[in-house]
Amino acid sequence: MTHLTRTLALLAVALAAALTGHARAGDKPKEEPKKLTLMQRKLLHSQTVLEGLATNNFEKIGSGGAGLLECVNDATWKINETEKYLAHSADFRRRAEAVKKAAKDKNLDAAALAYVDMTLTCVKCHQYLREDKPNP
Repeated sequence: MTHLTRTLALLAVALAAALTGHARAGDKPKEEPKKLTLMQRKLLHSQTVLEGLATNNFEKIGSGGAGLLECVNDATWKINETEKYLAHSADFRRRAEAVKKAAKDKNLDAAALAYVDMTLTCVKCHQYLREDKPNP
């Protein structure tokens, strides 16, 4: 594992732990994925990507990335039309596509970097939605 991969993996684990409430790897959702809210599904797919990164499992990274793209394409994803929200959403889509591509290319460093970038995009968007309270 390269120094960059190790650093990114540690950052990803820290971010995921903060965002997931320290969920254990063996924890399973209590509901079927279709019954989960969009954000719960997004979190579940993000955890799949992180698990794939931690275990060098490109299939998990790719399936988590594909699930994240499904979330972006869900009709309930677009919650408002502000320029800033749409920019965050487009950034998230690009990063999720980069995660999926890196998994296909079997490039752990690129997948880890795209995952961290995607997670930071999530944090920035949620912060924007909480603090700026945009009007649709």
